[in-house]
Amino acid sequence: MFEHYLHQHVPDRRRRLRLVVAAHLAGLFTVGALGFTWLMGKLQIAQVAPPNANFVLVQMSLDTPLPPPPLPPAPARTEPEDKEVPEEPKPDDEPPEDFTELLPPPKPRPGPVGNGAPTATGTAPIGVPGVATGIPGVHRLPPGFSTPTLAAPRQPKSEQRAPVPLAVVRAQAVYTPNPDQDRLAATRAGMFDKRPGENETSFCVDATGRTTEIRTVKAFPGDPAVDEVIRSTIKTWRFRPFMVEGKAVKTCTSQVFRITFK
Repeated sequence: MFEHYLHQHVPDRRRRLRLVVAAHLAGLFTVGALGFTWLMGKLQIAQVAPPNANFVLVQMSLDTPLPPPPLPPAPARTEPEDKEVPEEPKPDDEPPEDFTELLPPPKPRPGPVGNGAPTATGTAPIGVPGVATGIPGVHRLPPGFSTPTLAAPRQPKSEQRAPVPLAVVRAQAVYTPNPDQDRLAATRAGMFDKRPGENETSFCVDATGRTTEIRTVKAFPGDPAVDEVIRSTIKTWRFRPFMVEGKAVKTCTSQVFRITFK
């Protein structure tokens, strides 16, 4: 009886071997899975966001006013052929003729008879006392004539130059750079105020094409340093000389600068 019991409960070596092998395989699989998960976590590349860059831009714009449109040509006036144009009287530049030379000397009037003192008749002679005037023997001019006077020489009119339109001056430009943006940004208006404004500067172009008589007509509000930058810029401008009848002449105009800080 006991032998039968012992024979039925004999441990199975093959079953034990299978269990040991299965346990080892399960352990190896678990360790491999954990190692693979850890390795993938190490090798995973984190997503890199694009860099954020903030820029502060300072932009100055120079607005040049457009030139005015040319005026239409005036219609030609047709005048009738039979219309007579009155001739203008020519100015008489010759001095008036001295009529005293053409008149004969008057005859002396007889004085009163007697021993009385002689009396003078007529008017006082013309001229400065102590200086002899006129022709000897003639004491006065006939009625209706006056002492001839020489006409004063005419003074030449002062030449006045009218300002030339900016478009005409710009057409002769050779070198006209804009104001330096770095210098404008370094002014008080460009660093702190940031307020836009206008500046009007007048200048002349001499016979050699250089700018002269640079003057601020309308100053930039609140910062005279901006006006100085504009004047120094215009001083470097160069133009071709303006020719009138083959001769270089001086011309003047003005430029308006509209400056905006951002």
